[in-house]
Amino acid sequence: MTVSPPRYAQLTEDLRQRITEGSFALGEKLPSEIELAAQFGVSRATLRRALSELEAEGLLARRRRVGTVVVSDRPGQSFRMAMRSFPEIMSLTRMSRLQILGSRHVPNGSSPRLQGRESATGYWLEISALRYLAGDARPVSWLVMYVDGRYAGIQPHLDEAGGAVYELLERTFDLKISRLRQSVGAGLCPEVATKLLGLGSKDPVIELDAELFCGEDLVEITCAVYDPGRFRISSDVVLGSA
Repeated sequence: MTVSPPRYAQLTEDLRQRITEGSFALGEKLPSEIELAAQFGVSRATLRRALSELEAEGLLARRRRVGTVVVSDRPGQSFRMAMRSFPEIMSLTRMSRLQILGSRHVPNGSSPRLQGRESATGYWLEISALRYLAGDARPVSWLVMYVDGRYAGIQPHLDEAGGAVYELLERTFDLKISRLRQSVGAGLCPEVATKLLGLGSKDPVIELDAELFCGEDLVEITCAVYDPGRFRISSDVVLGSA
C-alpha cells in the first residue's frame, strides 16, 4: 500500500516548484492566505505550515504590514536540529515558574507578534508574564503569550499555570500539544521589559518565539525575551557513524 505524503508536504512541493520555475516571481507578494487556501483547496492551517516550510528554506519572507513575499528562487542550505522529544524541548517549564502580570482579550491583527495569525473567534487571549528559575528572586525572562480565543476560558485560572500555560490548556480542554515550532534570535530589550529584567533599552536579549499546535491547529503563540547573561541554549547531539 502506498501512503501519500501529508497535504502540507504536497502543497509545500507545489509552491516550491512554482517559485523555482518563476510562476511566483522574485519580489512578488503572494495572494492573501484566504485566497491561496481557496485556490489550492486546503485549510489555512495547512497553508500556513507549507508557507513556514518555504520560509525556513529561504524562499519566502513574511513582512509586517506587507505580507508574504518571494525573496529567492532557490532553496537555501540550512541546518535543522530536532530534539528527541517534546518533553526535552519544554524541560525549562519544569525548572521554572510563571508570574502572570496580566491578561486581556485582543482582536485579530492587534499585535505584530501575531504575524497575521487569525483566530476563528476573532480574538486572542493575550497573557504577559515573567519567568523565574527555581529559587531565584530575579526573573530570567519576560514573555507575552497569545492563546486562541477558543481556549480563553483558562483566563480565570492562569495562576494555576505553574511553569507553562500549555499544560493548563491540556488539563482544561483535554488537549494534547503534539508539535512545537521554535525560532531563536537576538535583539534589544523591549522598553516594557527593561525594568522587569533589570536591563537597559540598548541591552541585547535572546528572543525565543514558539508556536504550539494540537494536530494542525495553532493553539498558542509565545514571544519571550531572555537575559543573555543568565540564559543559555545548549545541545547534545550524537552523530551516527558513517
